[in-house]
Amino acid sequence: MVQAMVRWRMALAVLAGVTVAPVAALAAPAEADAAAPPPAAPKSAKKPVASNKAKKPVASNKAKKPTKSRLGKAKPSSRRGPATNMPRGFTWPPSKAMLAAEAACERELDQASVAWKPASREGHIADAVTIEDATLGGIAYVSVYRPGPHKLDCQLALALATIGPTLYAAGVREVHFGSIYRWTNVRVGGQTKNALSRHALGLAMDVVSFVDASGRDANVAKDYGSDDPLLLDVEQALNASRAFRLVLTPKNDPISHSDHFHIEANPTYAAAPRS
Repeated sequence: MVQAMVRWRMALAVLAGVTVAPVAALAAPAEADAAAPPPAAPKSAKKPVASNKAKKPVASNKAKKPTKSRLGKAKPSSRRGPATNMPRGFTWPPSKAMLAAEAACERELDQASVAWKPASREGHIADAVTIEDATLGGIAYVSVYRPGPHKLDCQLALALATIGPTLYAAGVREVHFGSIYRWTNVRVGGQTKNALSRHALGLAMDVVSFVDASGRDANVAKDYGSDDPLLLDVEQALNASRAFRLVLTPKNDPISHSDHFHIEANPTYAAAPRS
């Protein structure tokens, strides 16, 4: 019956002059739609809104700013601390003026016939040297804790060489010291200050005793309280010398310096010395 209807419709179409597709052809578009690939995603679907926002490191960038801010706050604090105990013109790394001053210092050591050798830098020692025979200005320097050679800044070596004849005239033949370089802050009056010690620059020495020509050991811890004449003469000579900035003793700091003299070289790096 179906075939009869189809033949009837075709006959009518012929009479009307219209071409009619077979039934199977009419069903083809539906099959083609099913086999075709899925349509492209709309533009709105292509825009990875969440992905773009995730890639944008807004929070990360903001997180870095507090770090910079914290570092910025730390710098003034460090300047307020260590800078208060630094020589005039001191910078780190060493400036051209500092390097010129150290080069001039080396020339002066040579002129004083000091047997020195260059050494590798440590801490904030601008010009590290060692004294090969451990003798400066006619005075022998002996460590009470470990054998040498010991690193010190050229400026401290020069200061000791300069005051050597004065100490020799007072009767000193040996200086027994506890430390020169060490990375530490200032300690005075029983308190540690927020300022870098000149030990960290190789410009300070802690002396525990002085030995005279007879071999007698004038020990600061034992003999200063009894007004030992050698210790008092040395203290006076150090205070009078322009080569030294500071002398801490049991007299002016009985808490932190009851058993040694703390002496510091007094260089200036404010301007480059003349060659």
